[in-house]
Amino acid sequence: MNSIRGLWVAVIVTAGLFVAFSGGGLAWLGGTPVPLAVLAGAGGFAGFVGLALAVMTFLARTQD
Repeated sequence: MNSIRGLWVAVIVTAGLFVAFSGGGLAWLGGTPVPLAVLAGAGGFAGFVGLALAVMTFLARTQD
């Protein structure tokens, strides 16, 4: 896992960007003002990436 950890981080961040754009866009389409929609997207990004990196770290430590 250590040799490809950077690749997994890149995949997680890319997926997080998709989650952020989707969340912000759907919030905006639902009538939320743009600044709050941006915050909704940022919250989705932070939550997704934080959880995914925590799972990745947990799995890497259990393999050692």
